[in-house]
This record gives sequence, structure tokens and C-alpha cells, in this order.
Amino acid sequence: MRLVLVGAAAVVLAGCALDLSGTAWKKPDAMFTQVTAAEIECARQTYEIGYGLDLVVGGLLDVPRLALTEARVRSAFDGCMTRAGYARVQ
Repeated sequence: MRLVLVGAAAVVLAGCALDLSGTAWKKPDAMFTQVTAAEIECARQTYEIGYGLDLVVGGLLDVPRLALTEARVRSAFDGCMTRAGYARVQ
């Protein structure tokens, strides 16, 4: 049960890390639907990587582990979007 709760928390935190609204990235001559499709594809690839180790420690010790997981997911997503030719909107 604890593993399920930690997994759910990781998904929620990771979901907060990725903005799939189609407005956070830009590419010259790319339509809104193309940006959204690229974001969804990069999110799919990012989540195929996985969340890393689950130490099942619990409590406050999971907070830094989840923060590192969120940073890793964001970095992988940003790298994918950059390789696809998109730049983050300032």
C-alpha cells in the first residue's frame, strides 16, 4: 500500500513538472497543434525512462528523493523538446 501511495505521489509531482499546454515552447513556423504533439511525444518518452529507484523509506526521507525524480523528469523532457528544435518561452 505504501508503495502505491509513493508511486501516486511521484506521478502527481511529475505531472506538475511538465506543462503540456502548448504555450511553454516555441519553434519558428510551428502551429499550436504541432507544439502540443511534440510535448506529448516527449512526455511519453520521458515516462518510458522510469522514475528510478524506489527506496520505500517513507516519511520525510521521500521528499528529497521525489524532488530529485521531478528534476530528472523535467531535465529529460526539456532535453527532448530542445532536440526537437523547440525553445522554452521566457
